[in-house]
Amino acid sequence: MGAFLCIVSESADSLQQPPPEFSIDLKDPRPAPEEEQLYKFISQVLQVSDVNLDTLRRYKGCGETIRAAISKPSPETEQAAWAELGPAILQLKGFYDHSIQLGDAFPRLLEFFGTGDIQKNLESNPATAKKMADLLHFVSQFDELKMNNSNLQNDFSFYRRSLQKVRMHGGKNSATGPNMVVDDVMANNMSMFYAQASPMARVIIDCCVYQKSQKGMTNDKILQSLSLLSAVCYNSVRKNLVQGKMVEYCLRVLVMCVVLYDNICTSGSVFMRGSRINIPAYVKLIHSTGGPLSNTLMNSMRYSTIHLNDDNTPESIRNLVMS
Repeated sequence: MGAFLCIVSESADSLQQPPPEFSIDLKDPRPAPEEEQLYKFISQVLQVSDVNLDTLRRYKGCGETIRAAISKPSPETEQAAWAELGPAILQLKGFYDHSIQLGDAFPRLLEFFGTGDIQKNLESNPATAKKMADLLHFVSQFDELKMNNSNLQNDFSFYRRSLQKVRMHGGKNSATGPNMVVDDVMANNMSMFYAQASPMARVIIDCCVYQKSQKGMTNDKILQSLSLLSAVCYNSVRKNLVQGKMVEYCLRVLVMCVVLYDNICTSGSVFMRGSRINIPAYVKLIHSTGGPLSNTLMNSMRYSTIHLNDDNTPESIRNLVMS
């Protein structure tokens, strides 16, 4: 298998451009005066990211009380379910609200770096580039946690089914009397968000599409921004510029760039000849440095991209990613 991968990789490498040879400080960059305003804005948006991740990691769901309310309906079981469900739904709303903030912040980053020479912009504004990477790192972690916790969607599905019953009682819950914590309109929006396998990534993908149609940002500029940020992460790991947890950090951001690139690419894909992202080089790096996270990262590349199984994806690339 090792020999096969080596042969495939060597063949596939020639199909795509090599990663650009440039790096920026991802460990502790200081904002330059010209980037300070955007840097502060993005920092404020990301302020709740770690709290949300911690909340999501500890989210146990309301399954037991919901099952009791369904199997043994009574004022007591309904009251117990709603007492537990209300705070949980507010947590889910907090996640959703944060996604809206990220959907506003990411286009600003694209516009900032996409005006003029993107590589020079990244090199001269490393602190804001790091914030862009921070945002994608959060998206990667959140979606992984969400995908592995079915309680979020189960709890919210029960909540939505209960809206009709609440409306039948004049907008009040028959067991406890308080108003619903999320109304119909918000519930519909949240339902579409949590129905996605990777909801935060979907928000970023959609805002990239909006950026192209409304803000005059070309598809090529967005793809170049993503490919260059991924190259920064690639070089940081390959050249041992980062160690410890920063290796995982860079690999997560790298893979998120691959996923976004493939989802917003309007001609071709991240896997085709001429792609600015060298998939074979990235796959080798993930396998050699990703450790226990390697399989998770490769699954993101396999299943969160949309063009891997296209007919025009070179077979050598497909085999390499799927192996």
